Amino acid sequence: MALTQQVHSVEELHEAAAADGRELALILTRGFLHPGHRRLVEVAAAAGYATILGIFLHPRQFAPGDSPSLYPRDLDGDLQRAAEYGVDLFWQVGERDVYPSGFATELRLPPFERTLSGVVHPEVLRSQVTVTFRLLSLARVRAVYFGELDWYKARCVDRTLKDLALPCDVHIAETARDEQGLAYSAMNTKLAPEELRQATRINACLLEARSLFADRGENEATRLLGRTSAALTRIPGFRLQYVHLLDPDTLTERERAHPGDVLMIGGFFGRTRVADAVRLP
Repeated sequence: MALTQQVHSVEELHEAAAADGRELALILTRGFLHPGHRRLVEVAAAAGYATILGIFLHPRQFAPGDSPSLYPRDLDGDLQRAAEYGVDLFWQVGERDVYPSGFATELRLPPFERTLSGVVHPEVLRSQVTVTFRLLSLARVRAVYFGELDWYKARCVDRTLKDLALPCDVHIAETARDEQGLAYSAMNTKLAPEELRQATRINACLLEARSLFADRGENEATRLLGRTSAALTRIPGFRLQYVHLLDPDTLTERERAHPGDVLMIGGFFGRTRVADAVRLP
C-alpha cells in the first residue's frame, strides 16, 4: 500500500488486508504517536509485514487512581504521523470490537501477576493481556511488536498466545531514545521543563548498572539494584516506585544477574509516570 489507509471496523480491516495480500503485524498503542512507535513500524516493515497501527484508549488500561484524562490525545496528528512513519493501516479500534455486549472473559497469569505486582496493577495486566489477545485474534495478524518499555506485557502476551495456541509471533524492539537518552513516551509531554531535564538522568543510572555488570563483573542483584535505586532517588523531583532485575523469559526476580536480563525501573514526577528498561549485555 502506497498510502496509509484509515479503517474503523474489523470488516474494513479484513477487506484492506485482503487487498494487500501480505502477512500482517499489529502495533497496538494508546495514541499520541512518537518516534518510539516509528521504530516499531520500521522494524515490522523491514521484516516484510504490512503494518497495522491500532489506537485504543480505555479506562480498564489504567490503574486505580490513574485516569485516561491524564493521557495526551491528538487523533488528527496521529493519522498524519502514521502516514509519515509508513504505516499501512491506521485502525481506530472501537470499544464494541473490544468489549461487545455480554463480554465476560478475563485472562489471568497468576505467576506473572505475583512477580510484577510492583510494576503493574494485576487488574490492569489482565485487561491489557485480554484486550491484546482479542485484537490479535480479530485482526488475524502473524506478528505483534512491542517496545522494551512494555517488556512485561510482551512476555505475558507471548505466554498467553502459546498457552491458547494462537499462531502469532511476539517481537520486542529496542527502546527508541532522544538525544539525551530519554526513552520516548507520550507521557513525557506532561513533564514540566525542569522535570523533563531531570528525567534525562534516568538512562545514565541504568547505563551505570550495565557497566557494573559488564565491566566490573558485579552480578549480585541486591548490589546492582541497590546502586541503581540510590542513584535514581538522588534525581530531584523523581519518586521511585520500583527497580527490578528480571529473567527475560519468565519475568521472575533474579538473585544473580545473567547476560540478557532486563533491568526495569518506574516512578513518578508529580502524577506523571516515567518508566525505562535496559538489557544487560
